Amino acid sequence: MVRSLLTFLFLFITIFAFAQIRQPTRFEVDIENINQSYNIVSAEENGIYIFKEQIDKGTANENAWEVIRLDTALREVSTIELLIEKKYDFKGYSYDNGKFVLLFQEGINYAEDLKFIVFDTKDDSYRIYDYKNVVPIILTEFELKNDAIIFGGNVNYRAVILVYNFTAEKGIVLPGFYTDKSTLLQIVTDTGDQWFRVVTSERRFNRRYGINIRTYSTRGQLVQTQEFDGTEENSLTNGRIVNLKNGENILAGTYSLRKRTELSRGLYLSTIAGEGLPGIRYYNYANLSNFFNYMREKRKERVISRIKRKKIKGKNLKFRYRLEVHDIIRQEDQNILIGEAYYPTYTSSTSSGFGYSDSFSNRGMSQVFDGYKYTHAIIIGFDNSGNLLWDNSFEINDLKSFNLEEHIHVAFLPKKIVMLYLYDQQLKIKIIQEREILEGKFTETLKLKYDDDKVQVSNDDLAGLENWYGNVFFAFGTNKLKNLKDQDIDLNRKVFFINKIVVE
Repeated sequence: MVRSLLTFLFLFITIFAFAQIRQPTRFEVDIENINQSYNIVSAEENGIYIFKEQIDKGTANENAWEVIRLDTALREVSTIELLIEKKYDFKGYSYDNGKFVLLFQEGINYAEDLKFIVFDTKDDSYRIYDYKNVVPIILTEFELKNDAIIFGGNVNYRAVILVYNFTAEKGIVLPGFYTDKSTLLQIVTDTGDQWFRVVTSERRFNRRYGINIRTYSTRGQLVQTQEFDGTEENSLTNGRIVNLKNGENILAGTYSLRKRTELSRGLYLSTIAGEGLPGIRYYNYANLSNFFNYMREKRKERVISRIKRKKIKGKNLKFRYRLEVHDIIRQEDQNILIGEAYYPTYTSSTSSGFGYSDSFSNRGMSQVFDGYKYTHAIIIGFDNSGNLLWDNSFEINDLKSFNLEEHIHVAFLPKKIVMLYLYDQQLKIKIIQEREILEGKFTETLKLKYDDDKVQVSNDDLAGLENWYGNVFFAFGTNKLKNLKDQDIDLNRKVFFINKIVVE
């Protein structure tokens, strides 16, 4: 018994020697239905914005919106109520350097006229800008940089990017786009200079795909265009760039076999140095040290054995994965790339011949899309020359989502990285030191506001975890709670909540 207790204490102390997860405060606001949530966005050290449409406060011609700013202690700083004409639908938001912008568009699918509402954290004032849009675009990206909003999407499956400059109060369509089969991948505003960059996937004349990077001023002038192409056998599936301190950039992403597909064969890395285009380095998934750690041990051993047998014969075993790649994180003298592997799932249902299916129908049976199932995340570190330094992985096979979005987040501590995600009201955590695992997956339950609170129901589809600032995160969602003991607390209540998470 004494020995077991000592072992438990040793493990407890070891975990907290690697990292400590604190939840110093929780914010709650009453809601009528746990299926209805606030939108939430980080304002970094300036707090958090939460906002939603107030259904019961609208008029015959206008919808009412409430915008609340919380400080970093999750205390309410300001509340603003807005009336927006009903012809406008909410489309997106962005935050940069003390400015928070809400975007509304006229038109359900294609954006016609646009309305931007810009909030300033200095005095919690706001200003409304109207933009007469001449391009009926399906919006997919929306970013704020300095005195401009960059927004983009596609028209007839072709990428289109627009800029609205607040100083000039003028919008323009950026030159260099609207090519055949182009896809917008990333609008990069955190560049360390006065420019922003746009990353697109472009179909070449040989029907393979490459990556284009275009640099613009916030007035819309094209500064530079750079093109990247794969080999005779490879297409570059997607790409992300990160700005280095010396003004150069690194491009990283996934590649596929020949014609572009969703199924990638591995990762590529390349530096972007001025006008020069250094060679692209390719890393087959089979050549990564820890890519298959998410598998059960026996299955992993079989896969590794097959890879070794192929290498003896001078061949590479080729794997195909769908990988959602995050933006690259700059961390001291390394660059960190995270990708989450997933696959689509379907359910069978009886079809009467009417209605809509996301897949196909066969003899009265329909295959209906049932969300993306995640298997694992990979994390790799590479230097400023694009050389891969190490890789690791994180099993996340309990996650399923109808939207492709980032789930894994990281905190950087001295000589270690903490990886975490939220599932079923619990933080799932793993601690690594480059390719070494310091602590396998363990859990931390989200704290409730009162000791005697009990969670009755949660809506996991509306829950999430986001980076806030530094090694501080926030978890959010909706709960139906019961409290049988605390005085002056309702027996049953429905709340939207935010938990502050500190990793140290």
